Amino acid sequence: MEQSWEQLARAELSEILSENEERFKALLNEGVNSDAQFRPFHMAGTRLCAIYIEGMADDRKISEFVLRACAAGNVEEGARIDAACLMENILESAQCRAENRVEKVLEDVVSGMTAVLIDGCGEAVVLETRGYPSRQVGRTTNESVVIGAQEGFVESLRTNMTLLRRYVQSPRLITECLSVGTELPCRVCMAYLAGTADEKLVDEVRRRLKRIDTPSVQGLGAVQQLIEDNPWSLVPQLLQTERPDRAASCVIDGQVAILADNSPYALVAPVTLFHQLHASDDSFSRWQYGSFLRLVRLFGILISIFLPGMYLALTDYHMHLLPMSLLGSIAEARANVPFPILVEILIMEFSFYLINEAGTRIPQQIGSALGIVGALILGQAAVSASIISPILIIIVAITGLGNYAIPDYGFGLGLVICRLFVIACGSLLGLYGVCLAAFCMLASLCALRSVGCPYLAPVAPKRPHNPDILLRLPLRMQRAMRGSWLYGRRT
Repeated sequence: MEQSWEQLARAELSEILSENEERFKALLNEGVNSDAQFRPFHMAGTRLCAIYIEGMADDRKISEFVLRACAAGNVEEGARIDAACLMENILESAQCRAENRVEKVLEDVVSGMTAVLIDGCGEAVVLETRGYPSRQVGRTTNESVVIGAQEGFVESLRTNMTLLRRYVQSPRLITECLSVGTELPCRVCMAYLAGTADEKLVDEVRRRLKRIDTPSVQGLGAVQQLIEDNPWSLVPQLLQTERPDRAASCVIDGQVAILADNSPYALVAPVTLFHQLHASDDSFSRWQYGSFLRLVRLFGILISIFLPGMYLALTDYHMHLLPMSLLGSIAEARANVPFPILVEILIMEFSFYLINEAGTRIPQQIGSALGIVGALILGQAAVSASIISPILIIIVAITGLGNYAIPDYGFGLGLVICRLFVIACGSLLGLYGVCLAAFCMLASLCALRSVGCPYLAPVAPKRPHNPDILLRLPLRMQRAMRGSWLYGRRT
């Protein structure tokens, strides 16, 4: 009776080469799949077969380190050939190992490695022969800096691990590789500094990664959603960065970095609200400059969240709080506008982010032109047609600039939704609604955790920490805290 695909994959290798070949041909659909290659050859009277995926494995490496090495091997005719003999005396590859599980051999072959099957041996030799095309290390696109390193992660997991090790050149840097996903597994790497990272944290991250049981995992974006504490939260609970220097800095601080194949960025866990507010080049500047830029960034974030809601609440419910001259200017500007202020704000918010999304998705050559010209034309036309008041154009523009000051893209999108919540509360209850919305957001942040770490640590709860939270004081005042500000431990 024919075996199912799962039964074939979960079996162990046989000592009969023909049976192993038939098993892998069935698993790789050899009759239909033109990329699956089976290269039989002989050595000292023993039949062998190299299995690889064309395009994923490097033909030159297979020819030089497998076929040519076996042809030139000094083995007597009729001598017994097994996996240990190949690895110790014949194959000229730095990375090779013996494997007897069909499922594991198949996973390695699909990822670009080459498996050598041997007649009379129940083990295959798996060699590192990956040679698929990949993007070269280049500048970052979303986390550009004025001062600091200019290189970013790429889609190759091996390259990303090397980039991280360049910044953390320590024997205590541990990189654990795992496979997540049941049917289409994704290779994931945990990187942490032994002795600095909390052991319970490492165990928890490892447990959450191994717990992923979805059929396929499409990169770190899916990993982030599957291991975060609260999927209903608007703010991300893991830091997403495309900069190796920033990931290395987090690892040195005792956090865990997660890398994945085909993902040009890293996830860092755990993180706090203050990690989302820090930029990569803060640490490269003198402490006065870094502190000033953080204050500007914080002010921009507060404007982005509360300015439209405050404007709506003041003009609809608390006009007596505005100076008479400003109130007269607002009334004069809105004299011919047919819509209430809430509708005006929603129209402008939707238009602003519609232009932003369109400018992001269309070809790069015309994207910037569309964003600038489209905003100018639409804004001027809306004011001329008395659909939108000029002062609201200014408010929405300042709000957008404040949102763009946020270093993390996902955190910025979460604050856009928070701003809409503040606008809704301001339209219903005025300043009381804005205060209620601020209280609700602060309470949700206090209750939020990132891989077990309080999201507002070390401020709430109060914990020992370096003077590098909101303001960044001189480096001479900072010392190695070894993660105590995250976990509450004293070092």
